[in-house]
Amino acid sequence: MRVRRAAYVLLPVLLVAAGIWWIARGGGPGPQQLTGRGAHYTVRVDLEPVTGPLEARIGVDPEPDEVSAFAVMPHMGHTTPELPAGRDATGGYVVRGELFTMAGAWEISVRVRGGPGTEVITVNTLVGEGDR
Repeated sequence: MRVRRAAYVLLPVLLVAAGIWWIARGGGPGPQQLTGRGAHYTVRVDLEPVTGPLEARIGVDPEPDEVSAFAVMPHMGHTTPELPAGRDATGGYVVRGELFTMAGAWEISVRVRGGPGTEVITVNTLVGEGDR
């Protein structure tokens, strides 16, 4: 009985510790393609979710007038400034700057403005440590 109780306590603690160690050592998930849908728009965000400056490519359907992005870490209360997206050579949008200030679970919010209206579409990602 004592062994079983110890296992129920020890196993979750070890799993949480392993997850923290993995994130802290920079074991991020690698390049990601994240998709989100709103009432009028569909967005696709391509990025490597790491701390520090990064480049995120954003595809939007249908074609909007304006795109920007910001990130929120809900469980810590962190948010980043909204970054405007410029057009790239492929006809999509690109955001350059710092979206993530620390490793962990983040929400990327893409604000899309256009004829059908304005929407904020959110996608989730796990962020690892980048090179600073």
